[in-house]
Amino acid sequence: MAFSQSRQSELLSHDAALAHPGEFLTSHDHSRRRIFVGPMPEKDASRTDIDSANRMVTHQMLSWLHSSAGEHHADDDASTFLQSHAYRDFLHQGGRKEDWEQHAETDGRQTMWNRWQESEWGGSLRHRKKDTGATTQRWVGGSFEVGNVLGVNILDNPPALLSQANQTCPDDQTDGPTTAEPPSTVSGQSYATARTEFSPGAVLNSQTSISPSSSPEPSSSAGLLTTGVASESRRSTNGINVAPPEDPQRPTILKGKKSSANSTNANKPRTSFFIGGRITTPADSRTPVGLDKGKGKSRSFYQADEGTSSSLQLPTEVNDTPAPPGAVLARSGSDVDETSAGVTLDEAPSCERSGKSGDIILRDRMFVRISYTKSESLPRYFDEVQNRMTPNLKYEDWAEFLVVWRGERIEIYEDYTLPGKENITGHKHLAFIIPLHSPRTHSSLYSFTDFTFCILCPPTPVRNNQSKARGLFQRTNEGTNVFVFKAKCRTRAMDWCWQLWRHLGGEIPPSIELRCPAIGTRVDLDVPFVDAVNIDKAYHMFSRRNIIDIVRKSLGSSCDSHEVASRDWKHVVEREIAAGTTLELAWSLEAKLDWVWKEEDVLGQPRPWAVLCGLAMRQGTKPAHLELRLGQHYPATIHLPDGTKVHEPPCVEGYLDRIKPSSQSKQHIYLTSHDGHLFALSPSNSHPPVPPNVHLSRALSARHDERLEYTRAFRGTEVARGAAQIAAAFEVFDLRNIREIRRATHENIDLESRTHATANGAGGSVGNQDLLTRDEDDIGGAEGLAQVHDKNHLRVRRCFEIVLVSGRVIRFETYSCQTSQEWVDRLRVLVGYWTQRHRVDARDEMDISYSTRHRPPVTPRVTKHAFCNGKKSPTRPIVDAEFMPELSSLYHWCTLSNCRSILKSGRAFTRKGLQGQYKLVHLFLFSGRLLQFHVSRNSFLRHRSKEINLMDSYVCSGYLAALALWPSEYNPETPSVARRYFDGFEADDPEEDMLFAIWYRTSRGGAADNVPPLSAKHKVVVFRTRSRVERDAWCWALGSEIEKLVRANKEREAKLRDAGGLVEMSVLGD
Repeated sequence: MAFSQSRQSELLSHDAALAHPGEFLTSHDHSRRRIFVGPMPEKDASRTDIDSANRMVTHQMLSWLHSSAGEHHADDDASTFLQSHAYRDFLHQGGRKEDWEQHAETDGRQTMWNRWQESEWGGSLRHRKKDTGATTQRWVGGSFEVGNVLGVNILDNPPALLSQANQTCPDDQTDGPTTAEPPSTVSGQSYATARTEFSPGAVLNSQTSISPSSSPEPSSSAGLLTTGVASESRRSTNGINVAPPEDPQRPTILKGKKSSANSTNANKPRTSFFIGGRITTPADSRTPVGLDKGKGKSRSFYQADEGTSSSLQLPTEVNDTPAPPGAVLARSGSDVDETSAGVTLDEAPSCERSGKSGDIILRDRMFVRISYTKSESLPRYFDEVQNRMTPNLKYEDWAEFLVVWRGERIEIYEDYTLPGKENITGHKHLAFIIPLHSPRTHSSLYSFTDFTFCILCPPTPVRNNQSKARGLFQRTNEGTNVFVFKAKCRTRAMDWCWQLWRHLGGEIPPSIELRCPAIGTRVDLDVPFVDAVNIDKAYHMFSRRNIIDIVRKSLGSSCDSHEVASRDWKHVVEREIAAGTTLELAWSLEAKLDWVWKEEDVLGQPRPWAVLCGLAMRQGTKPAHLELRLGQHYPATIHLPDGTKVHEPPCVEGYLDRIKPSSQSKQHIYLTSHDGHLFALSPSNSHPPVPPNVHLSRALSARHDERLEYTRAFRGTEVARGAAQIAAAFEVFDLRNIREIRRATHENIDLESRTHATANGAGGSVGNQDLLTRDEDDIGGAEGLAQVHDKNHLRVRRCFEIVLVSGRVIRFETYSCQTSQEWVDRLRVLVGYWTQRHRVDARDEMDISYSTRHRPPVTPRVTKHAFCNGKKSPTRPIVDAEFMPELSSLYHWCTLSNCRSILKSGRAFTRKGLQGQYKLVHLFLFSGRLLQFHVSRNSFLRHRSKEINLMDSYVCSGYLAALALWPSEYNPETPSVARRYFDGFEADDPEEDMLFAIWYRTSRGGAADNVPPLSAKHKVVVFRTRSRVERDAWCWALGSEIEKLVRANKEREAKLRDAGGLVEMSVLGD
């Protein structure tokens, strides 16, 4: 039953007002706040030696407290940290920079000392007695916010701001987000944003894994943080490196050279976190390379005469007026040598691929599906739509091949069926040849969703005694062969498409239209004359950073030609940039988005065509469009119907005892929330957070550069810790399925509770109950029980209950009554927020779906003003189908930058095998894995059912996924049926548009060094989502995670790519 919107708004607004403002996420930070509720078992906390840490912190703070204000030694790192901490807290409490003086500094010191003394992990730390008959050890500490040290959370500031703290010069402090972005390197002296090369491998010890551990000892994140040199990747239990989390500010495009400042103290241990130079903003660091003005457009580009960076080696002339864009683009030969473009071109080698006979241009393992038709009139741009309509296609099933582009042909190799023959011949079996010199050979993008690409060519004989079964693929000049390729990496598929497009005659157009969805405007970018000689110049001019800079400079100016767009830019885009959002380029096609993400390929070589390769992304007759978008992360706020803005409340975690309803026995569990879900873990695999006193102790004992390193490492560790918790969970349930959260009042559990809020649906009543005794009277644990006569009554008061919408009641017992109430309060806010969050997401997805299909909604949205004077007025407008700024939130950057433990989650339907009834499952994408929980019919609890390791996996969608089913399970003529789900989501897409399939291999021990043969079998699983928009987002997220895995395991991927010999060119002939 639906829950009242007004009641939901009232609860969210009230609970948000009760929460401390510091618990909410600031706009420029993408890490979510977490609260550890209740004390921690001593055996978990003791691994960090909290007693010695507290003694050290107390000594350091007393020395700092009794020193004179402003008296600090340059080498006193502890005083520097405490002073900087006090200043940050002063600004956080609303203070101004100019008010930071001796009196304020003295008050700040005293405040910090008082907090330490009153903290349950500081001066008030005590060890609680062990419960009688319990198996857990004694308890220590209390509730705390993860990362919060003396009132200031070290996760609040992005890494770029951490190096700006200066206790003696508050004017140099930054109390707001920065807009520093990685600059382009165009001269000998380069500046680059400090890049975090951190990976969880730097903070995961040998006892920590991303899968459930069999060790009976409890795991703790206290051992996750180290101060050693960060490794480039981390390994899961199967030996596979897991993709490292990336800096939320995004990597730089070109790595800068180390400055002299970074060469000092060379004998001290260093890490790879710092890439020399300083942090600069676009306004004072560089001037973009000029582009021609758009012809016939009111919004054009020009070379600004302000903000010229000193790092650019521009020609110095008497006349300081900059050259017009046309003159800049017309430069050639020696005229370019003295310019920034010339410097860049001199340093970078030519990126054009050689096409000489025998040269290997590209080589990869791919999934290939080969088809044949007698027709020779297939359309040039063959895609999944054309494939569906083409009759009499004879095809082979998917198989993994070694695909090699060599000279004027593409060779497709497979394993020999006879064991040992490869050792005799010295090469793999050549199965197919694609002649690139034939006029009938064409390449095209098959599907933008999963980025499969297609090559049409005439059948070509291999001349190696090919089997008769494949004779129809070898007949010379008869019919057409259709090869559909699926590469592991999306960017690698782009590289293939771009090189093939260029090789087969693709021409760069004279101008490229760039859209700005945030303000609904377009800009034409004129392209200079491009040929094989000056292609590198075009790459440089159309680099990601150069286009972003020049568009920002142009639209940010107040010229009459685009006054309206400039005003919108300043009020919309610049505001977001000031809040920490970055500008990013993307290619869009209908309701699908692909960010310009990596500018290095999987081999580590530059991809200067990272932007221009989108010109080859033409699916059928629909070209992709270049867009300049706000690089948004997953939204952390929602707007209620009454206009109230609600921030995402902090997640919770802690130790609990689950009371079994029949026997009243206890099950020790660890409960943690992630993205609107509650995960139940065994305490031995709980991965609890590091106590705050340990953070403070390590910060005080570290040097300044080590402290910055520790803070950056801590960010990645929290993401890895969350992933480890999700991997170890044995049960999960959606917060939307919670009807009520309440304190327990009866000793017996009402298994089918109908007495409270029976008229409320998911996310409904979270009613309160008055207690006759005060919770503060219970000191907790065995000590509290020893002080009362009725111990059973006190145990009941320490319990709280979660009532699901099915009526099932789950009871948990906490450490004390106060801890129980804290769990109730925090879970109530989470239930209210995530219920509304999912409804907002469902409404946005429906709007996107309707706008692209140009069809009315399944249920017309009629407002109270729908009829006026007897005439029907227009209903609610659908999202602009041309710009769709909402796509930035659906394809958010959290998936690419790994700033969240769960990259994507949601419900889907799957089958056991490739036939039978679809069953509802809940999917979680995290840390290179897809975890599947089965949803039972009568209970909203999800039980772990399957885990898919995405290493060596391939994802396909639509018609290709439908062909994986048995013929009896898929009928393309079946009409689509409108569907409505409990969260209000509606869709009527055809079944084919909602399917995606994953081909994967089961992981085995030692998989890191294992190179599976091409003939190794893949398993396949087919999923059906609720709509096409959902399917597209899942395919993009899975593809991005697979790419991160490939890039994190470069050595293994190199072995896979290079395994197997090739047939000599002399044998094949021309």
